[in-house]
Amino acid sequence: MIILQFRSAIALFTCNCLVSMAIASSSSIGLVMATGDVVVDGQRVPGNSAIFSGSRISSGDKTSNLQFSDGTSAVMNPGTTMTVYRERSVLQQGVTTQHGIDKHFVLANGLRISSTTSNVTALVGVRNDSYMEVSARDGEADVWNASGKLVAKVEPGQPRSFTYQQAPAGGSVDLCGRLRPGYLLSDKSTHATYKLKGSDLDPFMNKRVRVAGTMDVTGGTPSSTAPSVVTVDGIQKLQGSCDAAGGEGKRVGLILIGIGALAGVGTLIGVSVGSGSSAPTPPPVTPSVP
Repeated sequence: MIILQFRSAIALFTCNCLVSMAIASSSSIGLVMATGDVVVDGQRVPGNSAIFSGSRISSGDKTSNLQFSDGTSAVMNPGTTMTVYRERSVLQQGVTTQHGIDKHFVLANGLRISSTTSNVTALVGVRNDSYMEVSARDGEADVWNASGKLVAKVEPGQPRSFTYQQAPAGGSVDLCGRLRPGYLLSDKSTHATYKLKGSDLDPFMNKRVRVAGTMDVTGGTPSSTAPSVVTVDGIQKLQGSCDAAGGEGKRVGLILIGIGALAGVGTLIGVSVGSGSSAPTPPPVTPSVP
């Protein structure tokens, strides 16, 4: 009798573990694998770890491999920081190699790197807010700005650099956040607060909105404590979050001023992906909780 109860307890425990793992796996978007420690959402974890939509990953001083549940994968160089989602990754700093950008695109410095061709690999490097590089392998990589305009096609073996500068007064901006009393909006991407100016804004009060507008300089340069004023050219109420609407790639106050060719040697991303050199591809892994 005691043995039967013990066996039943073991069976119940095993079943509960399997169910818990299945639930966790269904919400996981992949797995990060590293030879050393990797930081996930501010927590240092050794070896392998499940990753979820919105996880912020820092590779530290080792290379980190990412395997996504959609079959795509990425390699993060040492010193790289990136936030991952189910269908995209947002590169904040460093260099990443993303395989399959037709399924899983990369956002970096307000630009979207994707492709209409299957199995294209993109190597993307971000030095800072004013400079980034892109290379491609196994097909063209398309580079789009936040307004949905195609700004470049990066062909294999022809890496490109992208340079920004501070936008002039009166430049256009794209904001996303909740409109508060006083027509104040804290942008989700930059965390800066702006005062909106325009007609018929009241119906959007206390709503999460996407705003296209122009910096208003008629009142002079704002003080360090006063918010910048934006004249609203268009406003849209959002049903979901700014992240769900793709707001991570929006940039305020900077404009793309140049696209250049790279020689490959001595650049941020090193050797072009298209030149025949590529980062190691992580082995296929079914995402699960370690």
